[in-house]
Amino acid sequence: MSYFTPPTTRLQSTDTLATAHENREHDRDVFFRILGPLQATIRGKILRIGRNRQLIILAVLLINGNKVVPVSTLIDAVWSAEPPATADKQIQTCVWRLRNAFASAGAPADLVETEQGGYRIRLSDDDLDAHLFERAVQRARDLVAANDLVAASAEYDKALSMFHGQPFADLPSPIVQAVAARWKERSFSVLEERLDVQLALGHHAELISELKPLVAEYPLRERLHAQLMTALYLSQRRAEALAVYRNSRLALVNNLGLEPGARLQDLHRRIIAGEPLAQSQHHRVRQVSAKTPEQLPADVADFTGRYELLDRIGWELRSGEGRRVVALVGAGGIGKTTLAVHVGHQVREHFPDGQLYADLRGSTAPVPPEEVLYWFLDALGVPEQRVPDARAGRAALFRSLIANKRLLIVLDDVPDVASYEALLPNGESAVLCTARTSILEIPGVREHRVGGLAPAEGVELLTSLIGAERVSREPVCAKRIVELCGCFPLAIRASAARLRARPAQSLARFLDRLRDERERVAELSIGALDQGARLASTIEQLSPAGRELWLGLSLCDLRVVPEFVASAVCRSGQDHQRLLDELVNHQVIDVCRADEPTDGLGYVFNPLVRVYARQRAAAELGTAACAWIADRITRTVLGMDVTCSAPRPRTAPDHVRHAGHAMPPTS
Repeated sequence: MSYFTPPTTRLQSTDTLATAHENREHDRDVFFRILGPLQATIRGKILRIGRNRQLIILAVLLINGNKVVPVSTLIDAVWSAEPPATADKQIQTCVWRLRNAFASAGAPADLVETEQGGYRIRLSDDDLDAHLFERAVQRARDLVAANDLVAASAEYDKALSMFHGQPFADLPSPIVQAVAARWKERSFSVLEERLDVQLALGHHAELISELKPLVAEYPLRERLHAQLMTALYLSQRRAEALAVYRNSRLALVNNLGLEPGARLQDLHRRIIAGEPLAQSQHHRVRQVSAKTPEQLPADVADFTGRYELLDRIGWELRSGEGRRVVALVGAGGIGKTTLAVHVGHQVREHFPDGQLYADLRGSTAPVPPEEVLYWFLDALGVPEQRVPDARAGRAALFRSLIANKRLLIVLDDVPDVASYEALLPNGESAVLCTARTSILEIPGVREHRVGGLAPAEGVELLTSLIGAERVSREPVCAKRIVELCGCFPLAIRASAARLRARPAQSLARFLDRLRDERERVAELSIGALDQGARLASTIEQLSPAGRELWLGLSLCDLRVVPEFVASAVCRSGQDHQRLLDELVNHQVIDVCRADEPTDGLGYVFNPLVRVYARQRAAAELGTAACAWIADRITRTVLGMDVTCSAPRPRTAPDHVRHAGHAMPPTS
């Protein structure tokens, strides 16, 4: 059964409505039909329009009725990513031919106007079948609100009678077909609204024969399954209703790996329990103008801390005009994704056209941008056969589809800016990115560096995970556990998982296990909560020279590592400042704050990152090399190494006296 074939239970009334509608067309000078094959009627006569290019141009003008359509948009619609050099001239010729055809049929002279940079078609409210459809749908919803369901059902029938086939059938333009897909989805959502009204009117027995073929053809539409289950249950066919649920669940699990939604599960539970279902409870009209993606992952119920940053990011995404891009940059395991998803749920109501989400896997195996564009186009309702093959074509279609939308787009784990600019929208949509390295190359981006939780926030998170009673018995140990986790949310969650698995173990005993630096990272890695793997994937992104410097600097036991120590650790001829910038950019060290007690610029390690780096240094450099580097650092800090080219203090400050004393054990 097609989206656009009226259900058999209303064929007669639909035919009558369609005939009346056609009679009204003869009373108009101009009438266009896009809810099927494109058709222009001038004074009651169907106008024969030339080749596909002219039809595509007319289609784009009608889609944007009374708005100026830039020539560049028309070129994209006709040729997609590979327009000829004479494209603008050919567009001009096509528009001239359209005007001639309209004029010859007696259309108004100003039907298609030339504006600066583009063209516009002038339409009144009654000149387009899509406008009549929307008005009928709105009247139906108003009647539902007034509880006049019989009249509402008739208006829904009138609206659906406007469809007479596949919208924009046989127009080979990705942009036009993307709009056609939206109208296809729109018609189906209105049909579902009508079915809800029919259920509320008590026509459940009659609807079963209409719903069964729909459910068979569209097995992933949960609302249809709920409607069929309701119709069967109210018709005393409970076993069949439960079978519909089983089939729906099987289709969802096999095709999407998802369980049915909460509403369908609740209906299933009520049918099993034999609870009464009032007919009026099953009427639910969704006012959705097109396919609305809602791809945000589930929010974290125990999200903790970062309240000031939350407010700031939310304000930046909501405020201002045009595209907004906000980036969260931080080390692996620091909680960027959780923060981004939490913010997304907080601001979603400000983006009525939906949310798109993609994990770009930049720190492991980056997803090609063209594949992500395919996901997004599919979520926006573009049929597979209408998606362009090339990245440029997909990007152009994506931007065209969302030009007038207000979407939130969350791009998680961005690997680099250059390859993924194709995912950035135009118009009023907002983008929230997460990355492990800076992405300031994006024009206008607002970037926030995400560090560990504050110690109090870390304790709050641990408390929410293992229980307040357990933490209250050993508050000092709880705080120290958080500190040894480097205040990384992922490491804190791993600690909580270990503690939940050992409910009788005291926090003090677990703290003793974490104090052993040789075992700490392993203790903080359990299942998917693998802090060691997150750190390892970051280190793999470093250059060989940067990695060697990072390992060497970890052997310095100073809380703040002076810049000149890097010069002592680097090999001859290496630019230590450039390598330090690389380490900062990859979030494996931080530039110290101005109030840190150091001579000149300094760098700090997160405690957990330092422990991990020392383990890697012992394994990769060897004990002899580690001992040599530690000695060189000590001599440099104490002002004894006259070969060091970087400036250094003449005398050692008090806080450096223990430098180099916590080296990996030698063999």
